[in-house]
Amino acid sequence: MAPEVAGFWAKLPLELIERILDMLVDGYSQDPAYQWTTLRHIARRQMRRIERHFWHQWVPKLTITLYSGPRCQIDYKLSDHAGDDGFQNSRARFQTLGASLSNSLDKGDIRTLWDQYSFENRVAHLRLGEGVLSHGMTGGYIVNDTDIVDLKVEDDGLSILFNWPRTFDALLREEIMMRRLQTEMALNRKMQLATERRWPPFPRIQRLVLVKHFVLDIQMAKRVAVQQHRLKRHDPSGQTKLGSLTHESRHLHRQPLPPLPPASEPRRACCIICSRHTGPSIFEVVSCEESVVLSLDDWQQLSKDELLELYAEAYGWNCYRCLGQENNLEWQQTSKKDWLTVCGSSTEKLHTVRRWNPWF
Repeated sequence: MAPEVAGFWAKLPLELIERILDMLVDGYSQDPAYQWTTLRHIARRQMRRIERHFWHQWVPKLTITLYSGPRCQIDYKLSDHAGDDGFQNSRARFQTLGASLSNSLDKGDIRTLWDQYSFENRVAHLRLGEGVLSHGMTGGYIVNDTDIVDLKVEDDGLSILFNWPRTFDALLREEIMMRRLQTEMALNRKMQLATERRWPPFPRIQRLVLVKHFVLDIQMAKRVAVQQHRLKRHDPSGQTKLGSLTHESRHLHRQPLPPLPPASEPRRACCIICSRHTGPSIFEVVSCEESVVLSLDDWQQLSKDELLELYAEAYGWNCYRCLGQENNLEWQQTSKKDWLTVCGSSTEKLHTVRRWNPWF
């Protein structure tokens, strides 16, 4: 803080300072990433206040999902018996209900899955604010495969303990980094299109063009950059592998990979999904769950009709990207029309929680 600014703050009554800081935090109630990474560091008193706010407001809205193969997802949420002890000692206990487990899994299987969790094998992902962030808009929450810090597995995997402030730090710092990268990449793409005289003059068409480039390039490129940054911090030698760069998600991350070893058993004849034993990488989850429409500037000011058109446009390009139709523009338009005419009411389309599934 600049000396003249610090001097100004020093002259204000403490009650007024606290009121101003409270209003500032409230003004970013839909942006926990900014609250945590920026506002929390304004003042020592404010840091503790925001951490307490997170314990009561955002830790209960965090979901940790453990994957068993391509179909089974096991969600962990803050324990119903959590009190202020977790805030004081920075340890959060998350639990899953045994009754909600798949019939094909038992507690021993769950424990084995958690034992496999590592930097190179992120079998669990974090979701923050499902159905809450971005005013409940579809695909408006934060999802990533950042580290669950100081993870301890208990009760044969039905309960986990972890350091929640450091876990939020990892999750939200990467979220801010991705926003910065996205802004830079989008600006570069606009400049390139303008140089090539392909940047349209009308704002509505500009937004459709941006959605296309978000889906086909920027959405995944920013995550690749963040993953590589994470790898450099974890292992500067580069010997460790990024487990998220899988062959199943290669059409999304577009990174070179060594050839797969020979299969230990023949693939089933029906489809590749039935032969798959691994859960999704973060790239696959993001392609299904994250909406690029909410990356547009001032999307809150758009009409419902335009939002529906943009969501449909993104869906069309996602189908074009994911289903091996890279040179088939007609398929993109067909998929877009299908989304607009077939897939539920407009309210359901714009306000729903959609999880990854292997048949998407």
